[in-house]
Amino acid sequence: MDGHEPRKKEGAKPEFNDPGRLGRLKEQMYSRASQPQSRPRRTLSGVSRTTADDWQESAADEQKAQNTKSRFSVLTPPKVNVNPKKFSPIVLVLIAAVVVFVIASGVALTLFLSGSNVVTSRNIDISINGPRTIAGGDILELQIAVQNNNSAALELADLIVTYPPGTRVPADPNTALETQRIPLGSIESGGTRTGTVRGIFFGPDGGRQSVHVALEYRLSGSSALFVAEAEHSVLVSSGTLEIALDGNAQAVAGQTIDFTATVTSRAKTPISNVVMSAQYPFGFVENATNPQRSSSGLWELGTLQPGESRTVRILGALDGQTGDTRVFSFTAGTKNTTNSKSVDVVLAQFEQSLTVTRPFLGMTLSYDGKPIDEYTAQTGKPIPITLKWRNNLNVPLSDVVIAATVSGSGLDPFNITADQGFFRSIDSVVLWDKTTTEGRLARVAAGAEGQFVIRLVPSAGQRLAGVQNPVINIELHAAGQRLAEAQVPETIQATVKETLKLQTNASFTGRALYFENPLGSVGPLPPKVEYETTYGVLWEVQNTTNLIRDAVVTATLPPYVRWVGTVSPAAEHVTFNENTGQITWRLGNVLPQTGSGASEPRRVVFSIGFVPSASQVGQKPALIQNQTFTGLDAFTETTVRASFNNLTTLLTEADFAAVYGEVAP
Repeated sequence: MDGHEPRKKEGAKPEFNDPGRLGRLKEQMYSRASQPQSRPRRTLSGVSRTTADDWQESAADEQKAQNTKSRFSVLTPPKVNVNPKKFSPIVLVLIAAVVVFVIASGVALTLFLSGSNVVTSRNIDISINGPRTIAGGDILELQIAVQNNNSAALELADLIVTYPPGTRVPADPNTALETQRIPLGSIESGGTRTGTVRGIFFGPDGGRQSVHVALEYRLSGSSALFVAEAEHSVLVSSGTLEIALDGNAQAVAGQTIDFTATVTSRAKTPISNVVMSAQYPFGFVENATNPQRSSSGLWELGTLQPGESRTVRILGALDGQTGDTRVFSFTAGTKNTTNSKSVDVVLAQFEQSLTVTRPFLGMTLSYDGKPIDEYTAQTGKPIPITLKWRNNLNVPLSDVVIAATVSGSGLDPFNITADQGFFRSIDSVVLWDKTTTEGRLARVAAGAEGQFVIRLVPSAGQRLAGVQNPVINIELHAAGQRLAEAQVPETIQATVKETLKLQTNASFTGRALYFENPLGSVGPLPPKVEYETTYGVLWEVQNTTNLIRDAVVTATLPPYVRWVGTVSPAAEHVTFNENTGQITWRLGNVLPQTGSGASEPRRVVFSIGFVPSASQVGQKPALIQNQTFTGLDAFTETTVRASFNNLTTLLTEADFAAVYGEVAP
């Protein structure tokens, strides 16, 4: 071994004799004595060394060019000669699939752009023919035609018609009409379906309503649902409901104001579930209304027939400064559900402006100690009226004059008196001034107050013959002098108007008949123990001045009296309840002047049977008890009542002797 061979250390791991090229390279890398041998540079082949004649390159540039060409020659992929015959079958199938896909996509795109064989809602024509204007409450009739211009049939087609809120069914105006679903079945290509739909339209004057029509359909082999739509608009040329307000254009601050809102139907069909709401201005306090609001806060007016009206009377007080303007807003329409707390379908709106004034002399009237809205005047009965006054200014008044003018169809001008005043009968005016009040009105201090009394008796009897809805009007005027800011006397005035309605005078009478019974009576007279005697009972109702609604007469039969059941005239509605023994005669409306002049009273006769007992011998038992008449005065909106005594076996007929009335053994 020469001196360059490394020594083997003792205990070292034995080495292989021939470590190989990698082993030798590794030994050279980690040996300090041996370095890797330099490899000779190989000559590059295939590189052109030709240089253009006009270029001169240095040896370094030439070497750089050779290195550059060498790198690009290594990175350039080799040229491959393609031979179709060498493609595998899989490659051919893939190429064919790509070609087919490209061709199919082109055909589909062409068909899509041209529209051929494509089913679309744009090719469905929905035409709606009908009027463009309609009066509220009239029947709208629309002719609808659906044409399928697609090349395929429409299957399971349904026409859905959606109506505006408030539309009603023509055959039943009380039923709401919201939507209609009309099955059309299958509509072939090029096919047409036509039909007519109807509905009663309601709306405010000048409002616009729209009917929406949608066609739902499916295609063969598909479960998807498609829709085509159209719409028809209608202008309501005249309102369904109309609101009018009866009241003053001015309101005295702090004093009661009274106005009446009237809702009238202008429709040609009944309108059900009519309601009205009101929005009050700032400073107004509602004291009472008639009728009262329902629990929903609305006035429920029920069903209005064509031309029928309903009124709502509102009493309250308005506060404010002189010259202020307050606006009251009213809305009328229908509601969709009984629990609704608003006007769901608005059919009419109305606004009323009031100007606030503050009188220099405040004046109020009370009737027998009650305000006018709580008092009901009756014909022939005296009415004590108290006039209270107060100086509202902060300066005194002088030479105050108060005049009360009374008038009206219910006034009896010969029954008017006044305390500390003078009644001038020529024009029915009561005057108070400094001469009639012993100087009290000569000077009225700031804030001073007082009162006067008027006594009058409304007309009665023949004075009201032919009079309907009688009233008494009281109009107060006050005038006085005050010193203006320039210390110049100034005349100021105040006015108060009130109308007192008179309740109708209804009377009710009853008679038991035997000899004069138009239905015929049988049995012993006087009545005999354990034998039945039949009687006829005649009821009569009379009415004077106002219409009475919902009139009813009720009475009860004792346990020993039998209801026979014969009634005349048969048109009168008389019923008997066997459980309670009550007889009910429902008259409905009782017209004014019923039983007056040439008009006959409302009459009814029915038969009863009486079987006396031994305990009733010598007595005149009652045949009918608790006879009562009730009804609603349509003018004053107050309840009218009348009653009559019990009818006994002691009759009031001309040929009836007193002995015939006592029960015989």
